[in-house]
Amino acid sequence: MLRVEAAVFFVQGAGAGGKGARAGTGRKLSRKLERPALDKILVNAGGACFFAQIMAVFRFQSPRGATVAVRRDESLFSIWLGRVVRLDVVLPPGFDAAAAQSYPVLYLNDGQDLQRLCLPATLNYLYKRRAVRPFVLVAVHAADRLQEYGVAARPDYLGRGSRAGHYTEFVLKELLPYVQAHYHASADPAQAVVAGMSLGGLTAFDLAWHHPEAFQRAGSFSGSFWWRSRGLNDGYTDADRLMHSLVQARRPQPGQQYWLQTGTADETSDRNHNGIIDSIDDTLDLMTTLGQRGLPAAAVRYVEVPGGRHHQDTWAGIMPDFLRWAFGIEGADAHDYVHHHLGPHLLAGRRHLRRRPLGAARLGFRYLAQGRARAATFTGMSATASLARPAPGTYQPYAQGYLDLIAEGADPLVLLRQQPAELHRDLARLTEAQALMRYAPGKWTPKEVLLHMIDTERIFTYRALRFARGDAQSLPGFNENEFAASSEANDRSMSDLLTEYHAVRAATLAFFGSLTPAQFDRVGLANGGATSVRALLFITAGHERHHLGILRERYWPVMPTAEAGVPSAAQQPAAPLR
Repeated sequence: MLRVEAAVFFVQGAGAGGKGARAGTGRKLSRKLERPALDKILVNAGGACFFAQIMAVFRFQSPRGATVAVRRDESLFSIWLGRVVRLDVVLPPGFDAAAAQSYPVLYLNDGQDLQRLCLPATLNYLYKRRAVRPFVLVAVHAADRLQEYGVAARPDYLGRGSRAGHYTEFVLKELLPYVQAHYHASADPAQAVVAGMSLGGLTAFDLAWHHPEAFQRAGSFSGSFWWRSRGLNDGYTDADRLMHSLVQARRPQPGQQYWLQTGTADETSDRNHNGIIDSIDDTLDLMTTLGQRGLPAAAVRYVEVPGGRHHQDTWAGIMPDFLRWAFGIEGADAHDYVHHHLGPHLLAGRRHLRRRPLGAARLGFRYLAQGRARAATFTGMSATASLARPAPGTYQPYAQGYLDLIAEGADPLVLLRQQPAELHRDLARLTEAQALMRYAPGKWTPKEVLLHMIDTERIFTYRALRFARGDAQSLPGFNENEFAASSEANDRSMSDLLTEYHAVRAATLAFFGSLTPAQFDRVGLANGGATSVRALLFITAGHERHHLGILRERYWPVMPTAEAGVPSAAQQPAAPLR
């Protein structure tokens, strides 16, 4: 049996999309795994990043100067795949092609999602804090992923993955030599990591398992370990899962290590009706098989994300842990970069998790009781003061109502990440007529309310930018009614307005997430009074909560719910391919 000795931590609230079914009924299971005594860290993660690619070679600048360079490479023609394979190569700050030592390297499947995974920004942050050593990241764009991804040994029961063997040959015989020759990447398998998401995660695991001469480590985000040789209605048993059978067929090689992640809302399927969704079941079964075949205890790191979905937002949220597992510097304080990058308070030692993650229930994982120490992986840093409530006198009286809507102890950055899904659910299903409705004469329409929220968030964030940069000039106020009258919001579609809202919110999160404690404490003058950057963060979150409350209290009750579709029907997350 496999005892996972490495620290496992659970990330709460990562991801985007609708609500996933809560599996995990606490039923007894017929098989047990040996119970490890593990420390846990709870992190509230989520949100999205918003970037634009403007040229083939471009840079992402971090606040303190560390930069990664992203190079678009379209020079690699694959004989095995019969096409040009597009690469986005992320080079570390100070990359030197003539350095005495070659660079460690990460090969990432589904490289077209580089920006959606927020990788350049995440890397800048980690490099800035010296949390990872310099490495080359090769993001390999997919083409026909349903055929090129899978396991090399054979297709699945529907013939998918028929070219996975060709993809493996491409990686081993064309991609690795090309990257090693052109980007000073190491040929040492101990310095090479392969990773991917979903089907790409299955492919990464298959590559590393069968080719330790090329990769000793692999990361799989929501890996498709359900990949099977028989359909569910054709006499399927768990023995038909292809990767599990392939692991069972050979013993691990020295040095092999795996980072495996699931989300409790990856899907809703539960084919064996044991109360645990299949994606978690399949991953835990794979871990059991690895242990049975003799993989050392410390060679697996399992990360389960409560509320995490089969989505790039979830994978982006937990990406810092994977990168530190793969390329971390011994002794680096990871607590700071997880806190600052993901924007939460660390909850371990502050309050109990209210429900146990599904895999934790199955493996018997325990949580830290309230008041106990945090896991040793992230020590020596208490909850940051940067998100303490603004002190009286650092905001104007009108803002008190907005601040009162933020509960004591609540993290406004977390609220800003959570609000878009909530607001989108309420507004996206309005008909055009309902989006133009006024609950009383002279009141704004829902479209005008939404654009007012967008405009105000822009203004508050602009004020925060000026104050954070030390600007001593007094900024003018604005007349919200004049703005609304001139906005022409009612001539735009709700979809267009929501797109703008999400873009503005992404920029707001990126800005506030970049600030230091000292910048949060800076104060400036606006609308005739003093306001701190900290207060503007809280006001921004409270302002949206205020207007969403008005919509729900005054607008939605006069709309027929069946027509408006507001707002309580649970949305299902995007299901992984089956």
